[in-house]
Amino acid sequence: MKAGVVILGHGSRASVGEANQVVFQITEMIRERVGHGLVETAIMNRMSGLQTIEDAVEKLVGRGVLQITIAPMFFANGMHIQQDIPEEITLLRQKYPGVIIEMARHIGADPRIADILLERIREVQ
Repeated sequence: MKAGVVILGHGSRASVGEANQVVFQITEMIRERVGHGLVETAIMNRMSGLQTIEDAVEKLVGRGVLQITIAPMFFANGMHIQQDIPEEITLLRQKYPGVIIEMARHIGADPRIADILLERIREVQ
């Protein structure tokens, strides 16, 4: 079964510049690591004017993907994780009944994040 991934960032209303670029950079890193091009970027903030979850899923389905993982780049278990994204996934499952769409866990308080942050702190101390 052809599987794809949507890397989902919160995003910013600024549709240009650096504000949203980190999500695209992470997507490219994931694409390189999985070894195929079935990885799309989506931005939760619709005011960014950038690709949404629905757009990304539609693109993957159009390429024959039958299993999609939505991977949120979110630290907190807030309303987007608890409510907004699951609601969008429910609608997408109805729109694409033959496609398995699941959400990966959010990043949360992962110790690897603390390691990165400590590294950044040490760079300036």
